[in-house]
Amino acid sequence: MTPIKSHRRTWQAGAIVSCLIICCASAYAQVQHTPVPEQPSLAPQLEIDGSGIATLEGRFPEHNAPGGGKISTGRINFSDSSLVIGASQRLYRGGGIGSLVLGVTTSDNSLNSSGTGLFLHQAYLDYATTPFEAVIGRTDVPTQLITFPTLRGDDLVEFTGLLNPFSSGGNVQEHRYSNQVALTFNKNLRYFLNLHAQHLVDTAGSNGDQTGINSYGATLSYEGAPVLAAMERVPQWGLGAEEQDIAGANGGANTALFGGFVLNLKSDPIDRFDLRFQDTFTTGNSLRTFGSVEDTYRAAANSAAMSLRYLHSPFGRPAYQVALTLGIRTYQNVPNSSTFAIALTGVKRLGEGFDLIAQYTYQHWASAGAAVYGGPDNNTIQLGFAYNFTDTFNQHIAPRRSLLSLQHQYIPE
Repeated sequence: MTPIKSHRRTWQAGAIVSCLIICCASAYAQVQHTPVPEQPSLAPQLEIDGSGIATLEGRFPEHNAPGGGKISTGRINFSDSSLVIGASQRLYRGGGIGSLVLGVTTSDNSLNSSGTGLFLHQAYLDYATTPFEAVIGRTDVPTQLITFPTLRGDDLVEFTGLLNPFSSGGNVQEHRYSNQVALTFNKNLRYFLNLHAQHLVDTAGSNGDQTGINSYGATLSYEGAPVLAAMERVPQWGLGAEEQDIAGANGGANTALFGGFVLNLKSDPIDRFDLRFQDTFTTGNSLRTFGSVEDTYRAAANSAAMSLRYLHSPFGRPAYQVALTLGIRTYQNVPNSSTFAIALTGVKRLGEGFDLIAQYTYQHWASAGAAVYGGPDNNTIQLGFAYNFTDTFNQHIAPRRSLLSLQHQYIPE
């Protein structure tokens, strides 16, 4: 046999073996589950926002704390410091965005032995498109339309918004946050119609219902472009109505009407001077005396808050701010029950997001209020620092707003 024939037979045998291997492999592969390729995915956009505030505080004279106990004459106060984390993802169709937000804030809780505790103030899911947004969970109450330039969001809270009539008063944050479902429709991201139902936290046990809907209503508001807030004559306004289902044993339901606005008295991006106002009128509740602090939250009343603010912002960044905030609350059915307060606030920016802060607050109660608060007058002096920051990771979505807007802003836009 010649070498050529030998090589030819070897090549033919190799070709046959290769074909058999390929056929067997194909047959084996056909009986296996075809692997599903991994779907291309995009990690969610994450936002972390923090706000810290700590002050040396002196109060005099000593008076009763809502929920029991006494408010000390001197202390270190770090309430209203918070951390919020949000995750957002673009949805498959329609250009919608789905979000999860979680946040905690320190609370000036008189029921806590330390005087301060943690409160879950943000825990909600959000679905948003350009003209529509749906929220379900815990977040800011929709009845406070205007941000006032006090150091903390709970400063003068009985004047700046609609109070929670089911709160025991031990945790002031219960007036600022609620469990809710809300639908918001907007036109050009300027005009907003909010329809909502709330479960206001019932720590007083006044309705015997810890989970049900006990407040519902609607708001209509306007928000100008943030970059033009200093130049627009009226950069923000709003109005709304709310129904609070208070039990008959506590005076019955309250119907609330409220409205407010921001007016630039001097439209200047460097030296801005503005006026802020909100009025909240409630009617329907028939309480005629105050048996406890809780009754001051329920009784039919009219509350008004107004602030005058000067903000100096050279080079587009806040440098310092001085603000005067006034509040008055009167009760239609309870004699000798009015209260008023004044707060003078100063802020000096020391660095990016870091401020030196100071505030003096005075509040006076007429005899009916003084009986449950333990005295007719209270003075509070605060001096300290505040810091806030925001950071976004894996940014691929243009957010409608920063989560930092969920925190109280003592230098409001």
